[in-house]
Amino acid sequence: MKILVTGGAGFIGSHLVKKLIDLKHQVLIVDKLNTIGGIPFVHPKSFFIKGDICNKKILKKIEKWRPSIIYHLAAQSGGESAYDDPKKDFLSNGFGTYLLCLIAKKIRVKKFIYTSSVAVYGSNPKKKIVEKSEKKPDSIYGISKYAGEMFIRQVLSNTTTQTLIFRVFNTYGPGENLNYLKKGMVSIYCSYVWKKKPIIVKGSLNRFRNYQFIDDVVNILTLSLKNKQLNKNEIINLSNGEYTTVKNLIKKILRLNYFKKYKIIKKVSTKGDSFGYNASNGLLKRKFKNYKFIPLQKGLKIYFKWIKSVPVVKNLKNYHPLKKNK
Repeated sequence: MKILVTGGAGFIGSHLVKKLIDLKHQVLIVDKLNTIGGIPFVHPKSFFIKGDICNKKILKKIEKWRPSIIYHLAAQSGGESAYDDPKKDFLSNGFGTYLLCLIAKKIRVKKFIYTSSVAVYGSNPKKKIVEKSEKKPDSIYGISKYAGEMFIRQVLSNTTTQTLIFRVFNTYGPGENLNYLKKGMVSIYCSYVWKKKPIIVKGSLNRFRNYQFIDDVVNILTLSLKNKQLNKNEIINLSNGEYTTVKNLIKKILRLNYFKKYKIIKKVSTKGDSFGYNASNGLLKRKFKNYKFIPLQKGLKIYFKWIKSVPVVKNLKNYHPLKKNK
């Protein structure tokens, strides 16, 4: 099949593209190559257009290529970085999604698969989050991703296109930018260990998250291509359903490095940083027949095997795990 992956050179996108190409699909990547949370990588067997989905010329090229499936991953990063340029967040995550939906409707794509975010729920430390939980985004990123969901419903819900919205919880793994300290708790804390520096914790050690290994996220996204259990319009929490506190996460990371003691510096929390959330993945289990997630400790072990192969340098473009001849 002809598949478009927006943001296909980013952290999740690059791994997804590899999987799709391994499955013998034709893949078109549209990416600005300005990813900050991941190391950019364009698969050599993909078709590639450098550009922004808000650009009319880029949209025309997508229309001409006529993909039958669209994976929409392109987005401005969340967390603290969303406050650096909130206008970009709204343009890319909101308006960009709307424009892409119009193209999808025009060329009648079979599936439109969107990676939304846990951020649409806002901080909800007391209740386990299900798909019908109240949406109260408390960050610019969360608001913009929820706007993207609304545009998908508005434009595509009454068409023949199947829409799949995955609210992705914290994802980690090889290929993250270890020099970027504004997004991704796992990569941030691993970065300090990688650089052999004290771990800086912004906010409480009792904050908690669900952490998914990159392979699990990619597997769920690709299994969606032929999963007959999925309804025409689905919204699913993409989470392993298990939460871990910051304190325990750091313990697991240090255990991999055989550190019994490590200096931790506490600082005040930053904007866009929710205290905690924990997802119910009951719907995902039913739709994907009890898919087995990689346990956090095992995922961290795989992650650290890659981290230890990467020298401490400012530019990591040559150290993407999928890049040959590093």
